Amino acid sequence: MQGDEHTATDATTVTSLGGDSSRAVYRDLLRFGPRSRSELSQRLGLSAPTVTRVSRDLLERDLLHTLTAVPRTKGRPHEPLDIEENRGPRFIGVKVTADEVHAVVTTVRANVLEELVLPLSSTAPETLLETILLAAEAIIAAHPHVVGIGVGMGGLVAERRTVIASHLLGWTEPVELAAALEERVHLPVVVENDLIAMVSGLHWFGLGRSYDSFAVLTVGAGVGIATVIDGRVVRGRRHMAGLTGRVPVASAPDGSPIPVREVASTPAMLRRAHARGVLTGSEGIEELRALITAGEEGALEIAAEMARALAVTAVGLVAVVDPEAIVLDGETVDLLRAADPVFEDTLADGIAGRQQELVVRTLSGTFDEWARGVAVIAVQEFVGVAP
Repeated sequence: MQGDEHTATDATTVTSLGGDSSRAVYRDLLRFGPRSRSELSQRLGLSAPTVTRVSRDLLERDLLHTLTAVPRTKGRPHEPLDIEENRGPRFIGVKVTADEVHAVVTTVRANVLEELVLPLSSTAPETLLETILLAAEAIIAAHPHVVGIGVGMGGLVAERRTVIASHLLGWTEPVELAAALEERVHLPVVVENDLIAMVSGLHWFGLGRSYDSFAVLTVGAGVGIATVIDGRVVRGRRHMAGLTGRVPVASAPDGSPIPVREVASTPAMLRRAHARGVLTGSEGIEELRALITAGEEGALEIAAEMARALAVTAVGLVAVVDPEAIVLDGETVDLLRAADPVFEDTLADGIAGRQQELVVRTLSGTFDEWARGVAVIAVQEFVGVAP
């Protein structure tokens, strides 16, 4: 792997930002960009001497740097401070799937410097632990100023430490993943549901910065929903808000609800494709994707059903949450777009007139944004933001 081009302060000097005032100053500059000391004092409610002391310490530790002074008509010029990103701390984000471990190393503003993908031979906790360690150790060797690691996967996670269960990995018993990794790498580790982590990344450093409220709808092996309302990620009492794909989109003949995952997820689409003869034998999602691209009628209808189900889900989200934007992502989001304009038309027909200005954004469907989001939860831990 290619290492950092810049020489950074020794990682041991930046594993902690210090007290509450230091964290507040660093966090404000990190999220909202350069400010003068007087502006920081006013925004954060800290005294001028406190801001001066804190900023001097952060400057001496190469965590901040000064920008060109801004002249004023009266008084001394403003000398803005900003985060030192090039020579600052590094963070690892690890996105776990049933088949692979996707790892990235980022700056403190979650700009990706390098990525590494390793195959996962088994989803057993011991195998996953060793694969994550292999990726982390390779990255740390090339980027020795890593100060935190984030791990994200599909499943229920408690306190950003313990994986309670993961249907994706076949885990039915709690796994103390953060503690097991920390014992080996001797760095702070946080673990989070991958969708929550991805949304946190969008909210802090991605397109979500433009919106106070937005919803993310992902489709692939499952269907996930996550929302940010008034600047806060909604998690729910049991941390299950939107993570199960159980939102009903239709009714079965017996009146029981049909959840969105039974229509839009990859396994559900493949079941219908085989049942209707669109796919045969062991053909899977790649063959279905090729047929959809080629315009095969039966394959296009399956994509349209997926698009309709996701749009009905989005209509419900908009009705309840009234977000400024809906963001679409996931491994099969391209199939949603192949069915255009089914999603857009169904959504427009279902939402209120005053909500027609809703913004719909589509991400790439790759795991880069997910791994980057997991790095962001490690950044949040570093700057002292509670989940």
